[in-house]
This record gives sequence, C-alpha cells and structure tokens, in this order.
Amino acid sequence: MKYTLLLSFFLTQVCITFGQTSIIGTIRDNNGDPVPGANIYFEGTFEGCTSDTMGKFSLTTTIASESVLIISFMGYKQYRQALTPGELPLVIDVTMEELTKDLGEVVITVGTFAAGDESKSAVLSTLDLATSSGSFGDITSAISSLPGISNPGEEGGLMVRGGERYETATFIDDMLADDAFTAKIPNIPVRGRFSPMLFRGTVFSTGGYSAEYGQALSSVLLLNSIAMPKKDELSLMAHTSGLHFSATKKWDRTAFSTSTGYNNMRLLYALVNSNIKWQQAPVSFSENLVFRQKIGRNGMLKAMGAYGYDNSSMYYTVLNTGEDVLYKMKNHNYFLLATYRDQIGKEWILHSGISYGKDDLLMGIQDTATYDKHKNTTELKLSFAGPVSKKIHLNVGASLFIKTLTQDYTSLPGEDVFTSDFVSPIGAFFTEAEIKLTKRISSRVGARYETLSLSNEAYLSPRLALACKTTQYSQISLGYGHFYQQAQDDFLIYNNDLKSEKAEHLIANFQYRRNSRIFRVEAYYKLYNKLVKYDSLYSIEASAYNNHGDGYARGIDLFFRDSKTIKNGDFWLSYSLMNSERDYRDHIQAMTPTYLSRHNLSIAYKHYFEVADSYLSMGYTFYSGRPYVDPNISKLVQQETEALHNLSFSIFHFTEIFGKFTMLFAQVSNVLGSNNIYGYRFTTTPDHSGRYRSEAILPVSRRFFLVGIHVSFTGQTEI
Repeated sequence: MKYTLLLSFFLTQVCITFGQTSIIGTIRDNNGDPVPGANIYFEGTFEGCTSDTMGKFSLTTTIASESVLIISFMGYKQYRQALTPGELPLVIDVTMEELTKDLGEVVITVGTFAAGDESKSAVLSTLDLATSSGSFGDITSAISSLPGISNPGEEGGLMVRGGERYETATFIDDMLADDAFTAKIPNIPVRGRFSPMLFRGTVFSTGGYSAEYGQALSSVLLLNSIAMPKKDELSLMAHTSGLHFSATKKWDRTAFSTSTGYNNMRLLYALVNSNIKWQQAPVSFSENLVFRQKIGRNGMLKAMGAYGYDNSSMYYTVLNTGEDVLYKMKNHNYFLLATYRDQIGKEWILHSGISYGKDDLLMGIQDTATYDKHKNTTELKLSFAGPVSKKIHLNVGASLFIKTLTQDYTSLPGEDVFTSDFVSPIGAFFTEAEIKLTKRISSRVGARYETLSLSNEAYLSPRLALACKTTQYSQISLGYGHFYQQAQDDFLIYNNDLKSEKAEHLIANFQYRRNSRIFRVEAYYKLYNKLVKYDSLYSIEASAYNNHGDGYARGIDLFFRDSKTIKNGDFWLSYSLMNSERDYRDHIQAMTPTYLSRHNLSIAYKHYFEVADSYLSMGYTFYSGRPYVDPNISKLVQQETEALHNLSFSIFHFTEIFGKFTMLFAQVSNVLGSNNIYGYRFTTTPDHSGRYRSEAILPVSRRFFLVGIHVSFTGQTEI
C-alpha cells in the first residue's frame, strides 16, 4: 500500500512511540515473503510496534544508551540486534529464520494463539475493524464476523456462544467500561460507543479468558488505547449521516488528541425506506479527549474522557390494540479513565487505573409513563506482572468496582413517582501464573476472588489453560474456568438479594499456523446456573424474581484466514455450529433462545489494488433460521424463521485533493435485497376467531449504505 492513513479508517498498525529517533525496516521470511504481525520492541521496555501486512514497520524511540532491539513471531527464531544512539536513525531489513523441525517452545505472546487468552482470542488490527464490509466503522459489527458469535439484527452487540449481549464485558486499558453500547429501544440494534481509531488493537475472547477480568459470563472485549501518536494530525470526515473531526498535537513527551462526531440519520433513513415509524430519527453527538504523558524512561500516563449523546423517538405498534405507541429515548453518557504503567526493576510492570462512568437515560412511553434512570460507576485497580523465575511469569492484582443506580418510574403525569435504587461495591483479587512446563507445553493457572456486599456473597473462580505444541506449526490447547456475573440492573433494581449468575466453560482447541495462514477449530461446552427468572417482564415485586434458571450451550467453531495465497489479498472464513437451551426469564420450560441461529457462516475478502490505489472489501453472512413460538401452533414447540443472508461491499479509494491526503469511501449492506425476517411478535390474547395476530420483526431497513470523504490536512506518510 502506498499510503498509511493516520487517525482515519485505515491505520494498518499503530506503534507505541516515545521519542524522535526512528527505526524503519521490513521483515521477511526465508522465502522473501513479508511477515505481518511480528512484534518489534526494545528489551526490558514496552516500547514497540508490530509489522503491517507488507512486513514493514516504523518505530520511534528516545534510547539514550545501548539497547537490544528484539523481533519475534511465532514459528520463527527471535531476532536480536544491539543498538547504540550513534547508529540511529536506522534502516534494517530482517530475514526471520523458521524454527528447526523439532517441536520448539510454546511461547505465550500478544498476537499469537498459545495457552491462555491468546490461544482463545482473535487479535484484530485497526484495519480489520475499520474495513470489514458491512460494519460501518462499528467495532462490534466487525467482530461479529468471527466464529462463535450470534448477530441478531434487531439486538446488536456481541452474543457469544449462546450467551446474551450483557454476558460480554468491554475493557478499555484493562478497566471495565460498564456502558460500552448505546441505549436500547425496541427492535433497534445497539452500537458500540467507542471508535476503533481510539485503539491500537483489539483482543476478543470467546471464552476461558484470564483471571484478571471478571463480571462476564461469556466473553471479554479488550480494547487497548493508542499510547503515543507519531506526529501532529488534523482530519475531517463527512458522510451521508454526519460529520467527524479529529486533531492531535504531539510534543516530545506529551500528546493531546480530540475527536468530535455528529450523526443525524433522518436523511439516510428517508433514502433507504426505513421499516421503523420514526418521529425523531436517531441523532447522536460524541466527544473524545485523550491525553498522554511519558514519565521517566518507561512510565506512561494516559487519560481519556468520552461523552456521548443519543436522542430518538419511534412509534411501536401494540398488537393487542393495533395502537402505535410513541417510545422516546434520550441518553447522556460520560466515561473518564486514567491509567499509569511503569517498569519496576528490570522486568516487572506496574499497572494502575481509575475510571468513572455516568449514564443518564430517560425513556418515555406516549406522554404518560417515564423511566428516568441514573447510573454511576467507579473503579480502582492495581496490578503487578513479571517473572518469578525463568519458567514462571506472575500477574497479580486487585480492583474495586462500585455501581450506584437510581430509577424513577411514573405511570401518569402528576402521579406518585416510584423510586428504586441500589449501591453495589464489588471487590476483586486475582492471581495468575504462566508456567512453561517443558519446551512443548505451557500453562496458565489462575484464580479470581470476588465479594459482593449487596447480595452478601463471595466466590472463587478458578481459571486454567494448557497448550501443547504438536508440530512445528501446530498446537492443541485446553481451557476451563468458572465465570460469575452480577444480575442485570433491570432485575437487581427490584430485588437486591439476587445472586450472581454463573457459567462454567470447557474448551478444546487445535490450531495450525504457517506462512500467513491460520486454521483453528474449537469445541466448547458451557453450563449455566443461577440464571434469573421472573413471573412477568413488568413485575416490580421482589418476590417475582429468583435465581432458579439454568441452561447450557455447546458447539464447534471453525476459522480459516489466508493472507498469503493472493497478493494484496486477505481471505477469511468463519463457521459456527451452536446448540443451546435455557430455562430463564419467564420461560415455562427450557427452550432455545430466540436470538440464536444453529448454523452461522461468514466469508470475507479484502483486496488492495495498487494501480487504482483502492481497497475493496466484500462479505457474505448466512444464518440458519431463528426459533420463535407461534401460539397458534403450540406454546411449547418452537418454529423457525427462514434463513438470513447478507452480501455487503465496501470500497475505499486513496487520492489527493489540493495536495491533501484524501480517502473516498462507500459501503452498502444486503446488496441482493434479501427479505430477512428476525422473528415474529404475537398478541397476548386471541382475537374473536381464536387466532393470535402476528407481526414480523424486520431490519431497520432492507438495505443500508454509507458514502463519504475523509481528508487529512497533515499530508501522508510514505512507507
């Protein structure tokens, strides 16, 4: 690729930089082919970056004495080169030597699949997130193309291996972001609040994740913010639904960034013939401020402030009466975060953080009932990580998370306000050790202890991962763990005594990785206990809620990615077979969740055309029919919708306008215009003929598109 677009949709890699001296180079294998995703860093520090899809990298540093540059990638011998300040700036071309045909050593490193998180995680670059066809720049939409994820179009978010959306927790710089998605209104999918361009990479775990993280029954999404930008930036983006502005100012050891966005969907929904009866099409505003300060040789202070505003109103048909009821939603969301990392001694790393979140949600039904909800969260965290011997690496820490929630409900104007509230502190301590048992076998053993004063409970969650290298390019791994999550706010507000829900994970994995190709197959089994049940969705009595629910989920995930066969091409295929049943909520028996498709297939291909300086992304998704209950047939036997199909395209063209680096882009979903039906709603009582009337649950629009332009006023970088 000729250009690298900084702070735009197309950051192929974002490197951590701390100074003004540059090292650039290219990494190739014995055949002369590029090695993408290699880790480049200075020994004893966390200054580093990763190579892009062409094997190229650029690293900026302030080393003042002799240091050792290390380049590593799974399946290759580690490259080491001693450098002194007088030798810089430096241009190096590195040839990585493949490991000999013995089995070699299992190494747990970021970006590889070994024991622990990385063996069960897909590591995505910012490029993958931003250019996934049909994702429209949303992190969660891009990740939903990975195996193990259900993607119900009317829900949004991440529903992992039979779990609901709330079972996936989002962490920013290892701190819990409790409100990572926009507010939900009927049949409108939520979106992630945070832009992928705020982060240098994303790790998504589909299960069996590290003991460092908690309060997630199914999975965690780990977002790591950019440590230090390379230079000053100024850019503007305009598209069919809004405007976005971003700017970065970088000094020697300090950087400050701001980004502002405004979206109004009124015009776009008019063009695509929305299936929703909008009174006020969604309007949103966002502001992000990021401050970074290098402290000492290795210390890094990062602070982030994010604000989001959403406003929309729609008419929702009540089937029993045929009346269109007006739903109104206004949401103000604030998130503040500060973290500090530093090196202690030669090899240990300290990480500390503090965060504060505030979410104000006002929901109105007609001009009568209102829900006014105010939530505040605060988290403090401290951890230490480092080796205790040549074969054991320890990570230990503690956190305190406090949630305060107040909800006011009024059924009619002028009537009494029904107020519910709670304060819930959650204390946690975790410890985890990565142990190299032999050159072929590595393990991660950990435990997490949590206490919840509101529900008067405490529990210990064991976590275990084991990986064995079977050949030079393949390995097998196993994972097991207990995972707890506090009952949802909507239930806890009425019954403070509800206990935490529990899931038990058992995972087996095989992976083969060679020459920019990866194949993995993973089987899993999840056992749910203490799921919340209630008498009615609208119950407000504490006695209507209990923890008597249970369930299971089992399945197989397949993933194949090939960035080698086709020059400038990148292909991946994901398939999931899922089977799950739950007896929870107001179910009268164990049933398959309505958001779950048994068969899920996703095919994606991306290609860069050098002559046209353009990037094309194509994606196809297939979901087998989703279950629903038709009371006209049986209230105990589930029916199934027709299968769902979606073919999407995206194209991005790089050019210059008045000497400024410019990107033109267009994205469109459901190119074939498939008539996708997510399910059906039925009346609660039969009509005079004895039938229950129904209405199909449809996408917001049959087809969606986005066209826009992005201009960088600070030029381009050639690599």
